[in-house]
Amino acid sequence: MATEPLVAKAVETGQQESKADVAVAALPTGAPFVQYIWCSAGISKKLEDVLCSFIIGQLQKGLNVSEYVFYVSSTGGDPYAGVNLFSFLKSLSIKTTAYNMGMVASAGVPFFLGFGTRIGVPNCSFMVHQTTINRNSFPENVNVFEMQTQLQLLAGTDKKTQTIIETETRAKAQIPLTTAAVEVAIERSQTYQAEDALKYGFIEKIEQPEISKINILYVTDEWLKAN
Repeated sequence: MATEPLVAKAVETGQQESKADVAVAALPTGAPFVQYIWCSAGISKKLEDVLCSFIIGQLQKGLNVSEYVFYVSSTGGDPYAGVNLFSFLKSLSIKTTAYNMGMVASAGVPFFLGFGTRIGVPNCSFMVHQTTINRNSFPENVNVFEMQTQLQLLAGTDKKTQTIIETETRAKAQIPLTTAAVEVAIERSQTYQAEDALKYGFIEKIEQPEISKINILYVTDEWLKAN
């Protein structure tokens, strides 16, 4: 069933439409179809909310999505949102595929590793590092208890990220990463270029995709700001 290309209409028209309504409006409702999403936004709570509500909205409307294909490029962002998106993607029964379109870094790494099939373009890279949070996360005046709470949250998220990387790369790796290797990589802010990403299981193949012309939602930082 032919449909009009799906674009971020809220940006084009300036209207504050619901993300799910904007996206669902141009989708077929009968035959199974692939939903494509270009995601070059920073990882944030808002991105988490938008993607989760969009996908859940499609499921609730009974749309026959056979696969979600994401084109991902992200320099990172909120580490908690990255882990949450990983868990959300792993809970989906629908096939999921992600392409690293250039760089996936920081909080973008656990998000990317949540996809069932993972592919990288020839010049892609992944960068991992210790968990950091924005200084604006702290109140103007901080007591010892609040500092300890933030330290516990950081340490816990660091551990979750390390576990995600080790577990999710193992099955696809030519040379599996050990716990010690992941810890060292995170401490040193390690970057894995395409060939190394393939070797260590971040991706299962290197391939240049052709961007879909239909059923595609564009999620960028500018789109999120406008909505």
